[in-house]
Amino acid sequence: MAKSDQATCEVKVEGAWQPVTAAEAYAQHRSAQKRCPECHGQVMTVSTYSHTIRIRLSHRKGHDGCSLQPDRFKGVRSPHPQALA
Repeated sequence: MAKSDQATCEVKVEGAWQPVTAAEAYAQHRSAQKRCPECHGQVMTVSTYSHTIRIRLSHRKGHDGCSLQPDRFKGVRSPHPQALA
Protein backbone atom coordinates (compact mmCIF):
# COMPACT_ATOMS: atom_id res chain seq x y z
CA MET A 1 0.00 0.00 0.00
CA ALA A 2 1.20 3.52 -0.75
CA LYS A 3 1.95 5.70 2.23
CA SER A 4 2.12 9.47 1.93
CA ASP A 5 2.80 12.56 3.97
CA GLN A 6 -0.17 14.89 3.94
CA ALA A 7 1.67 17.07 1.43
CA THR A 8 -0.42 18.59 -1.31
CA CYS A 9 0.28 20.10 -4.68
CA GLU A 10 -1.81 21.61 -7.44
CA VAL A 11 -2.42 19.64 -10.63
CA LYS A 12 -3.53 21.19 -13.90
CA VAL A 13 -6.67 19.36 -15.05
CA GLU A 14 -8.60 20.65 -18.06
CA GLY A 15 -6.87 24.02 -17.80
CA ALA A 16 -7.57 24.62 -14.09
CA TRP A 17 -5.34 24.08 -11.05
CA GLN A 18 -6.81 21.65 -8.50
CA PRO A 19 -5.36 20.77 -5.08
CA VAL A 20 -4.54 17.07 -4.60
CA THR A 21 -2.48 15.01 -2.19
CA ALA A 22 0.92 13.67 -3.19
CA ALA A 23 -0.54 10.16 -3.39
CA GLU A 24 -3.36 11.31 -5.70
CA ALA A 25 -0.91 13.18 -7.92
CA TYR A 26 1.29 10.06 -8.11
CA ALA A 27 -1.53 7.59 -8.79
CA GLN A 28 -4.01 9.58 -10.86
CA HIS A 29 -2.14 12.49 -12.45
CA ARG A 30 1.33 11.21 -13.36
CA SER A 31 1.61 13.05 -16.68
CA ALA A 32 -0.18 16.24 -15.57
CA GLN A 33 1.69 19.43 -14.72
CA LYS A 34 2.13 19.83 -10.97
CA ARG A 35 3.02 22.95 -8.97
CA CYS A 36 3.74 23.95 -5.40
CA PRO A 37 0.67 25.49 -3.71
CA GLU A 38 2.84 28.17 -2.07
CA CYS A 39 5.42 29.41 -4.61
CA HIS A 40 3.84 27.89 -7.77
CA GLY A 41 7.15 26.34 -8.84
CA GLN A 42 7.02 23.03 -10.71
CA VAL A 43 7.07 19.92 -8.50
CA MET A 44 7.28 16.21 -9.13
CA THR A 45 6.23 13.16 -7.17
CA VAL A 46 9.04 11.03 -5.78
CA SER A 47 8.56 7.56 -4.37
CA THR A 48 10.73 5.37 -2.19
CA TYR A 49 10.21 1.66 -1.84
CA SER A 50 10.94 -0.31 1.30
CA HIS A 51 8.28 -2.16 3.29
CA THR A 52 5.74 0.37 2.05
CA ILE A 53 5.75 2.82 -0.81
CA ARG A 54 6.30 6.38 0.43
CA ILE A 55 5.36 9.23 -1.88
CA ARG A 56 6.50 12.81 -1.44
CA LEU A 57 6.74 15.99 -3.48
CA SER A 58 9.95 17.63 -4.62
CA HIS A 59 10.54 20.95 -6.36
CA ARG A 60 12.12 20.39 -9.77
CA LYS A 61 14.29 23.46 -9.29
CA GLY A 62 15.15 24.72 -5.82
CA HIS A 63 14.00 28.11 -4.59
CA ASP A 64 14.87 29.88 -1.32
CA GLY A 65 11.53 31.71 -1.07
CA CYS A 66 9.33 28.68 -0.36
CA SER A 67 8.74 27.64 3.25
CA LEU A 68 7.75 24.17 2.04
CA GLN A 69 11.48 23.61 1.37
CA PRO A 70 12.77 24.08 4.93
CA ASP A 71 16.36 23.14 4.02
CA ARG A 72 16.55 26.05 1.53
CA PHE A 73 14.06 28.61 2.91
CA LYS A 74 15.67 31.97 3.78
CA GLY A 75 12.74 33.35 5.82
CA VAL A 76 10.97 35.50 3.21
CA ARG A 77 8.26 33.93 1.05
CA SER A 78 8.34 34.81 -2.65
CA PRO A 79 7.01 33.38 -5.92
CA HIS A 80 9.24 30.90 -7.72
CA PRO A 81 11.27 32.60 -10.49
CA GLN A 82 9.86 30.03 -12.93
CA ALA A 83 6.33 29.92 -11.51
CA LEU A 84 3.68 28.05 -13.48
CA ALA A 85 0.61 30.07 -14.34
